[in-house]
Amino acid sequence: MKNLIVQSDRNLILGLTGLLYLLVIVCGLSSELGFREVLFLPEDIQQTMENIQENLNLLRLGVSLDMVMVLADIGLAWFFFILFRENFPRLSYLASFLRLLQAAIIGINLIHLLQIPTLLQLFSDVDESLFVARQIGYLIESHRLGYLLSAIPFGMSCVTLGYMMYKSGWFSRLLGAMVLVAGFSYLIDSFTNILLPKYANYSDILVLATAVITELSLCIYLIFKGVKQ
Repeated sequence: MKNLIVQSDRNLILGLTGLLYLLVIVCGLSSELGFREVLFLPEDIQQTMENIQENLNLLRLGVSLDMVMVLADIGLAWFFFILFRENFPRLSYLASFLRLLQAAIIGINLIHLLQIPTLLQLFSDVDESLFVARQIGYLIESHRLGYLLSAIPFGMSCVTLGYMMYKSGWFSRLLGAMVLVAGFSYLIDSFTNILLPKYANYSDILVLATAVITELSLCIYLIFKGVKQ
């Protein structure tokens, strides 16, 4: 199929895609490392409850950043669809749908964290603190599992997107291959956590070694293409 997007327009879209990708990375890392890692202590749920009670605004800010990430991911789904729909009219729909599905799961999954302030407000009695702490632990674990589930459609989206990048003829074939491999690493990590949780540490290392490096490299590449334009 004839490519109808001129190079200048394509580079502009690539640059905008890179900026959205940067927003996703910044919001995602800030929410995870700057807020959840600070507030949530899996080995001490009582302390976790106290951390949240003293820093409710941090919890709400973390959720807000996650929602900004979700909105940016919706934009990414649209831009990637525009970039590849002429070469891959069917696969581009599939990749976008899977990415939107991931965004929907993440957005809905945030309700688990938003329930925590309500729980603390409804059960403020000291005698109920153990019950509240356990409920908070349950909500946090539910959120973690929801995040793992969201990585399944995201991994499939990356596999599809990586294939399109590799075969397009105008995108970096190396990055295309890296995105495809990263997609498989997300799938392996999610299913390992679900089916074989005792090996989850190994699959986490796999994600760090492939997916994280790939997404940072892709972000830099996209922004560079836009700046070059």
